[in-house]
Amino acid sequence: MSVSAVTPLTILHTSDWHLGRRLYGRLRYDEFAAFLSWLQDTISAQQVDVLIVAGDIFDTMTPSNKAQALYYEFLGTVSKSCCQHVVIVAGNHDSPTFLDAPSHVLKFLNVHVVGTACEDLNDEVMVLDDADGNPHCIITAVPYLRDRDVRSSSAGESAQSKDANVIAGICAHYDGVAEISRAKQAELAKVHKRHVPIIATGHLFAAGGTTTDDDGVRELYIGSLGKVSADMFSESFDYVALGHLHVPQRVGGRETIRYSGSPIAMGFGEARQQKQVLLVQFGSVLKNKDLTLTNTSKRICHQQLTNSIINIDKTVEKTAKAVNQAASFMDDLFADVESIESDQHSETSIEETSKQTEVILSTHSTLTATLLHHDTARQMQITSLPIPTFQKLAQVSGDLDTINQTVDNTIKTLTDTESVWLEIIYTGDEVVSELRESIQAMVEGLPCEVLKIKDTRTYNKVLNQQQISETLQDLNEQEVFERCLTAHNVPDEQRLTLREAYGQIVYDLHHADTQAE
Repeated sequence: MSVSAVTPLTILHTSDWHLGRRLYGRLRYDEFAAFLSWLQDTISAQQVDVLIVAGDIFDTMTPSNKAQALYYEFLGTVSKSCCQHVVIVAGNHDSPTFLDAPSHVLKFLNVHVVGTACEDLNDEVMVLDDADGNPHCIITAVPYLRDRDVRSSSAGESAQSKDANVIAGICAHYDGVAEISRAKQAELAKVHKRHVPIIATGHLFAAGGTTTDDDGVRELYIGSLGKVSADMFSESFDYVALGHLHVPQRVGGRETIRYSGSPIAMGFGEARQQKQVLLVQFGSVLKNKDLTLTNTSKRICHQQLTNSIINIDKTVEKTAKAVNQAASFMDDLFADVESIESDQHSETSIEETSKQTEVILSTHSTLTATLLHHDTARQMQITSLPIPTFQKLAQVSGDLDTINQTVDNTIKTLTDTESVWLEIIYTGDEVVSELRESIQAMVEGLPCEVLKIKDTRTYNKVLNQQQISETLQDLNEQEVFERCLTAHNVPDEQRLTLREAYGQIVYDLHHADTQAE
């Protein structure tokens, strides 16, 4: 579709903050506060017009007072910045009614919250105006669609039928908001004689999506087949901002349907990921003006950052130079989704792919901003802005000698003000009777803290015996249930039925809105 004109517009896409989340019992409020401070600086530096948070703002449906304080203080600060609108939708970890409760008050700060899926789909489609009252964009603010929102159950319904009805319900919901947004877009085009972009949100599991083992991403629907494809989203959506998966990635090879990922590592399995937010920009000004990246953060991990302004030069030669300069750091950017990002690109973006540029930001720790997509016809581009690491994590595995050497090498990478949290996985053949004591002696006096020690050799050989150091927080609900099945010698032919019933109970517990009345 040809675009006659697009007013300059900058959107920042983020998701899955999980405020209040712990790691092996360790509180992480300092990390969340540091991220939100960085996010405020980034919004100001990039002159963001609209901030989108695509679900899972909190880690539980009953967030702590401290988690709530971080949330509201951030919204209050951002409302006084250049950011004209904040759009927040609920995720599966959030209580829809808890988020909705202050929504009428937050509207006075131009913070638009959709916690519960709306019966009238018109309530999920909003036109956001700029400071002069002119339409900036159309947002279809779709939250996490719970089972009850998208299908009606019936007695005796098979699992396959349930899954099919869930997918059909999700598709119908998005088709409905797409139709409404297209009608609004057509009306605005007649009045303002220009294209007004449509931005959709979602909190869901896309088919083929990548996850990590310990990220805490839950299956959203019973049967785990409730995964949507890229084809479900209308072509009228200029961009789809998704949440739920913590690994940044595209959906179905489509550049304009993306997960921003979580802003901090939610588990040690995410420790090597370069976390990011996505800057989505519209407007003809982008055709002739290079993107300017700035960093004005004053405090990141107790380190001072150098203010910098870097211009992107869209040439293959500059790309090669930047990649070579960043090789030591960049080997793990999108490491878990390298195949996704490098597989199929749309036919119209071959030239744009050759223009992808990686730019070194001059900070204490080298970070790289990446131009992911540039579409001249639609007058838009998407840039990945890397998030600094506020607390270093490292997962170390091997025998004792390997663990010792790896820990030493990890410590050497730290600055004088940094520390690292460790997860130690012992995989040696030798039985170490006092493994915990040996490892604690190994790290004595070092700027690190061991949060978890796993002995896979013992775990594999003694399945029915719980280790002295093992606690319930080390296991998820399914692992506890499987141990119960084994401990009580439940016959294999009965286990499938019991697992299905247990899965339904766990699902209901996770998805019941405990804040609702």
